[in-house]
Amino acid sequence: MTASDLSEPGSRGSPGPAPIPDDELFPSTHPALQGPAPASGTARLRRRILGGAVLVALVALPAVVDQLALRQYASLMVLSLGVLGVVVATGHAGLISLGHGAFVGIGAFSMGWFLDARGWPFVVSLVASFLVTGAFGWLLGLPALRIKGIYLALVTFGVAVVFPSLARRFPSITGGTSGRPVETTMEPPSWTGLGEDHVVTWRYWFCLLVCVLAFVGTRNVLIGRMGRAMEAVRDNEAAAATFGVDLVRVKAGAFGLSAGLAGLAGALQAVLFPFVSHEQFDVFLSLRLYAAAVLGGVGHLVGAIYGVVALIIVPTVNETVGGLVGRPDGLLRNDVIVFGIGLIALTFVSAGGAVGLFQRLAERRRRARTAN
Repeated sequence: MTASDLSEPGSRGSPGPAPIPDDELFPSTHPALQGPAPASGTARLRRRILGGAVLVALVALPAVVDQLALRQYASLMVLSLGVLGVVVATGHAGLISLGHGAFVGIGAFSMGWFLDARGWPFVVSLVASFLVTGAFGWLLGLPALRIKGIYLALVTFGVAVVFPSLARRFPSITGGTSGRPVETTMEPPSWTGLGEDHVVTWRYWFCLLVCVLAFVGTRNVLIGRMGRAMEAVRDNEAAAATFGVDLVRVKAGAFGLSAGLAGLAGALQAVLFPFVSHEQFDVFLSLRLYAAAVLGGVGHLVGAIYGVVALIIVPTVNETVGGLVGRPDGLLRNDVIVFGIGLIALTFVSAGGAVGLFQRLAERRRRARTAN
């Protein structure tokens, strides 16, 4: 099927274009659906070596840090799934979302309810939390068919604002105003040889495994036909619809996937910290997730990781600079202020976030080598 066939449906006496089969839902005729050019063998090998080294370092992290620090690093690692959800919705589907903190909360409350009220195993409860949160995201994605841009951002922001108050209305699930403890805690199996002193280590490894699987699965979706259709809708909805892309399925599916990833983050938070409360999922969490995605590079999958790394670096820089100038409490006494200043500065330097900045530096280095 060509573009001329769709632009002149009655030129050959036919009532219109023929129905598109399901296996041709996302045709490859549109340039945006062609996918990225394959990377060279050297570049792929370099990325795999770097990724393997990072993974080995993360696996070995419990051997070099104490349990308290390990829990904090695990919490930030889990938070990367929430940032990844923003990257999927905003960076790849063009759907601005300022309400992913609510999805994190839905995942956390769902995990606690499935574990305690239903008595389901951890893995089953985790999958169920992902599906439930994804269903909420899918429903929220339906209005995206009629509104977009700043109006969609306001709708999702409104969801983030009302979620804490709404959560208090369901005390049997959320614990009401006081929150609820997750009584079914994750303990290391006997075959691991880990004692009670290494409970955090076992939970950290479990969260690391889930995060790796989530990133790999999301990458496979984004480089596949569905991901290319999302990018086509992001670039030009009219052109994507002309070439047969189902806007309803793509937009709702993108929001469902991004919400499910945020729900995974909340479910794993309930594993790390067996207590959930509506106060943990306020509007500032949604803004923090969005800012981390923009800072890392909202158009790139690895931007979610860079954004979380920024969440680790900012407090350290604030305390270090504050100590140098004689202010042990931090330069600005508030990490959020430093994070906001860094976000504004990076936006002026590189609109593509940290990923875009690194790409520009690498391109300049290649040009310098070519010139020499």
